[in-house]
Formats: sequence, structure tokens, C-alpha cells
Amino acid sequence: MAKNIFFIGLDIAAYDFAASIYQAPEKPIMTKESIKNSPEGFSMLLSWLKEYDIDKTNSLVCMEATGVYSEAVAYYLTSCGFKVSIEPPLKVKRAFDPVGHKTDALDSRQIAEYAYRYNDELKFWQPKEEIIEKIRQLLTAREQFTKQKVALKNAMHAYSRQMVQVALIKEAHQETLTQIKKQIARIDRELSKMMKQDPAISQKMNNLKSIPGCGMLLAANLIAITNNFKQISNYKKLAAFIGIVPYQHQSGTSIVKRPRIRHFGPRYIRKLLRLAAQSIATHDITFRRYYLRKVAEGKAKALVLNNIANKLLKVAYATIRDNTCYIKEYKSIHPMYLKI
Repeated sequence: MAKNIFFIGLDIAAYDFAASIYQAPEKPIMTKESIKNSPEGFSMLLSWLKEYDIDKTNSLVCMEATGVYSEAVAYYLTSCGFKVSIEPPLKVKRAFDPVGHKTDALDSRQIAEYAYRYNDELKFWQPKEEIIEKIRQLLTAREQFTKQKVALKNAMHAYSRQMVQVALIKEAHQETLTQIKKQIARIDRELSKMMKQDPAISQKMNNLKSIPGCGMLLAANLIAITNNFKQISNYKKLAAFIGIVPYQHQSGTSIVKRPRIRHFGPRYIRKLLRLAAQSIATHDITFRRYYLRKVAEGKAKALVLNNIANKLLKVAYATIRDNTCYIKEYKSIHPMYLKI
């Protein structure tokens, strides 16, 4: 355990947050509540830490992942040179026994103690590149518009079965649907334009799009979710993060269940991978052979498609690693079989 290190726990809310200072179990915990979640509040936090001779050289800041609420303070502290760790809320919660009380001050103390206990496992947060963050935001907006389009089409279909109809409603539905489609097209054009501006991202996009079933959307999501393949550098870890890895479930002789995926992680990219797997299982001769062979062996179709999705991730990482496009019908040969 590092000595003379102060562990700062922040419990972030929309408009304010609580901060606690934890150094060792035998030492008292200092807590400050109702700090504004704004640049003025961030400066107040640094001034408060300075009263205890705490700065970027002798501290570690930990907070829970609360989306946009924790983003501003994370950016601010990182720009000031502080080490910042953003942990999953469930992981922090499971580190402590259930307690009756729940307040911002208590939560900040627990986060600070969690950082002290697990400091050797913490990963320091770094802001993503601006272009990667913009790509992520565009993909999020596109997904929102796509959901609206699907919901509106369902509403239009249901309304078309009504015996009594109002012409204005049908016109409003159609006009709104047309506008949503235009916005999705605008986002697609902006995505394509933005990714071509960065040579490294453009090269990765070309490599990924050469893979059967991998279009612009899937490639862009892979780049965004892996921070341009810097944050998640292994396809197995990405598969686990997305939620397409089958996990065994058995205990003793009485509990033996089939391996199942857990459906954790982002649903949208899991959906894109499933659609890509369905496409190449139908249209690509190599994956079609694999699909038919496994189904003939008695494997469930959903299981085989999930396997193909995992294979797609493996191929994607191979093209990024070797900085090359996908080679159809490529077969690797072990070096020991090569003739000198």
C-alpha cells in the first residue's frame, strides 16, 4: 500500500457532489458536501483539498460512472494533473455490506475507502480524442433517430388499421418520418466526412469495411467503443464487454446448464454484429459453409450466429493489428511447415 497517499471519493449528482478524503483506516475521514457541479465548484474542491496539503502529486481521485454528470469534473481534474479513476457503481456497491442509510456523504466515504482498498486494481481515466468523442456522439444521435423512425412506422401501421382516420394525422406522420430520414442521412454524411479527415481512422475504416458484413455503422461503432482500438486491445475482452461470450453455469452434479451469453454491455453494437452475422451466414460462401456444417451437427442456429459474430470480431482485430484489408479464402500456415 502506498504511503502518504490521499484517496478522494466523489459522489456526483446532477447539480452538486460530495467529496471525502480517506488516507488510512485509523485516520479520520474528512467530508465536504454540496459542492456545485460546475467550474466554480471544481475550484472550491481544489481549495478545500489544499487546506489538507493535498494536490495532484499525493492523491488519487475516484468516482462512480454517472455519465454526463461525472464527465465535467473528470475532464477538469485530469487537465489539472490529478489521477482520476471512474469505476462502475455496481462494483463499488458490492465491495461493502448493505447499510440502512444512504446519503451523498456516506456514498463519497465509501468510494474513497473503495479507492484505498483496491488502489492496485484501479485504471486511470483519460479523455478520448476529440474526433472519437464526436463520432460517438453522432452514433448516439443516429441510434436515437433510428428508434424514433421505427416507433413512428409502428404507429403509422397501427393507425392505418383504424376505421376512423384523420387526414392531418397521416400527413403529420409522413412529414415527420421524412424529416427523421433526412436527419439520419445527414448524420451518415457527417460521419463519413469526419472519419476521412483523420488518416489513421480512415485507414482503419477501410480495413474494417473490407470484412464481409462490416459496413460503415459497425466499423464506426467498433472504433468509437474501443477508443480507436487503444482502450480495448483484445478481441476477447471486447466480446465479453459487448456481451456475446457464452459463460458456463454449473455447480456440483445437480446444476448443469447450457452456456449462455449474459446480454451485458451496449445493445446496439450487439445488434449490429448479429445482423452482420446473419448477412454473411447467408451470402458469404466461407461463413455459409461454417453455418451449414454447425447446424448439421445439431448446433442451435442462434449459437452458430453468435459464434460467427465472435469470429467477425477476431477478424476485425486481425486487420487492425496487421493494418491490412480482409483477404478472402485466406489460410494461415504454421511456420514449421514452410519449406526453407
